[in-house]
Amino acid sequence: MKTIPTDIITTPVPEFLSISGLGRSLAYDMMADGRLQSIKIGKRRLIVIDSYRRLIERQLATSGVAA
Repeated sequence: MKTIPTDIITTPVPEFLSISGLGRSLAYDMMADGRLQSIKIGKRRLIVIDSYRRLIERQLATSGVAA
């Protein structure tokens, strides 16, 4: 799994899938229900990296796992 560079704001979906280890269908489901934020510029869909970080923080908080 790749690491997420701290200086990027968005990433294309294929790179996000590689970084996160998530499947394409799940990522698009998460965008549809608002768990992941994305923007569309032209024909490109970009994932907002901070929304992924917030998702991880929420998951950790609800699962009771210490960070």
